[in-house]
Amino acid sequence: MRQVKNKSMCKLTDQEPSGSFQQSSSGISSVWKYFSKDEAGKNVTCKICKSILKYNKSTSVMHTHLKRHPLKLGEEQRKSSTQPQSIIDFTKRPTVTDTRRKQITNLLVNIIVKDIRPLAAVHGEGFREVLRFFEPGYEVPSYNTLWNTIKHQYETTRKNIAKEMRGQTVSLTTDLWTSSTMEPYITVTAHYITNTWQLKARVLCTSIMSERHTAANIANRLSEIIKEWGIQVFCTVHDNASNMNLAMELCELFPNDLGCTGHTLQLAIKSGLVLPDVAKVIDAARRVVSHFRHSAVATCALKRWQEQLGIRAKKLQNDCAVRWNSTYIMLQWLFEQRIAVQSVLADETVTKPSVQKSLAMRASQWELLEQLIPVLQPLAKATEIMCGELHVGLSFIFPVLFNLTSTTLRVEASDLTAVRVFKNTVRQQLETRFKLDSGDLTQSIPTVACMLDPRFKHLNFIPESQRDATYSHLNGLVQCEEEPLAAKGELGEDVGLRSEGTADNQDEPVTGKKARLEQDFEQLFGPHIAGGKRDTPQQLRKYVDISQHHIFPPWRTLPAPQARSFFSLAGNTITRQRASLHPAHVDALIFLHTNQDQKVKDVTEQDSDSE
Repeated sequence: MRQVKNKSMCKLTDQEPSGSFQQSSSGISSVWKYFSKDEAGKNVTCKICKSILKYNKSTSVMHTHLKRHPLKLGEEQRKSSTQPQSIIDFTKRPTVTDTRRKQITNLLVNIIVKDIRPLAAVHGEGFREVLRFFEPGYEVPSYNTLWNTIKHQYETTRKNIAKEMRGQTVSLTTDLWTSSTMEPYITVTAHYITNTWQLKARVLCTSIMSERHTAANIANRLSEIIKEWGIQVFCTVHDNASNMNLAMELCELFPNDLGCTGHTLQLAIKSGLVLPDVAKVIDAARRVVSHFRHSAVATCALKRWQEQLGIRAKKLQNDCAVRWNSTYIMLQWLFEQRIAVQSVLADETVTKPSVQKSLAMRASQWELLEQLIPVLQPLAKATEIMCGELHVGLSFIFPVLFNLTSTTLRVEASDLTAVRVFKNTVRQQLETRFKLDSGDLTQSIPTVACMLDPRFKHLNFIPESQRDATYSHLNGLVQCEEEPLAAKGELGEDVGLRSEGTADNQDEPVTGKKARLEQDFEQLFGPHIAGGKRDTPQQLRKYVDISQHHIFPPWRTLPAPQARSFFSLAGNTITRQRASLHPAHVDALIFLHTNQDQKVKDVTEQDSDSE
């Protein structure tokens, strides 16, 4: 009888009063697996963290303490879920405040937008387990809730950008592209400089354009976008397609338009790359590179030869049809590895004789590559600098082009016949497509940008007889605008001080990355850049008289030289897993991803307001 009585007393004292854990068959709470009593029976010690707690004949304090160990708590809950519970489970997830829940949801949306991930990424079981470990009381929202949050951020970011652009005259770049699901889209980006002189590039919209891409339809769509945002357009940059050129003429909201410099350069250079002799050596190089890209045995052998010859280990790179500079990289890397490549192809244990014969490049082809690569290198640098998004490159166009035609593309006596034909073809294409021999250069927008750029203000690339006409044209534009916001005398002194400071710093040593950058500038711009050349008093006074008007809006909106391309970004957004995305969702994802700084700023302000 005494043993039975003691067992019943044990039930009354040690069992879960309200019941968080499943009781064992003996009636003793499972919490005792993680605690031990001292000899006096007044304190208990946690076996996990060695904490000492007071024991008053109840396990409530121990249950509360065990919540600090979520792994053990989750383990017990999983065990208890497999057994029928006869008592109520009070170990519920800790509550999460509304502010905290909004913050976590915004962060989940950031994962989707910033990393271009599908919604399924935050609904995976592995992700849920990680989130449950750090925030047990948070439940991942449904698809509708996440999309509503994205839509809210989209609308708020849109308002912020519209407010930032209010009163600004902007330049636009537009691009028509097709997604991986064969849906046609049009993307429009606004470029402008804020009142604090920060260059901004904002994607305004990415909308599906299912109608035919005629000039009239394109003009109507662009007009709708401009009116929807309520912006004033100074210039529009676009590709050189005939329908886009005609659309610019039809739309009255576009006072000026420019063809994409990067696209025009691509067309001019590709006209030289398709010449018979050049195309043959490129095809031969492409076959060799493809062999190494598809043969694991050849790739391993190439690595061994690179180590033996002391050559920097580098994988051969295939080219991309829509980006000509990838062809230059392919040729350059192949030529650098030519000894190791030839050694692998000559090894019959690695390469079959039939493959050797089909891939062998003649000595004349290697000689052509040796002369062609130095010509392509500055052309590739020019393409790269023209495609920069967050630096002003409009003033680079004419100085770079005139320098390329007079130096890089100048025919030398030692040039091979194929190289001579390549240089002449590309030079003629550049002169024709950019109208370098035209007398209209004095009134073109890129020339105006050169005059407002201290590096090219001397207009060395224009014949001296045309420079006065160019300055007169700019003076006429200035007189048609509003009065400057800065005092003439103050700005004049400021420019003078900057000129003196520049001259004084010429003796400072230049090393490292800055030195390489100056070498690139010297190669690209040649004699057309001002450099350390001091102005005469008359020249400085003339430049001050012109540059004092730099504050009024139109000159803060000189356009970017290239049309922004969204092929890569769109490919990451519209994948096979997200082939059914609604066009509005595509617009929201691309809009928020490309305008990250505005979106993050809004989320922070929203969180601070809610707190």
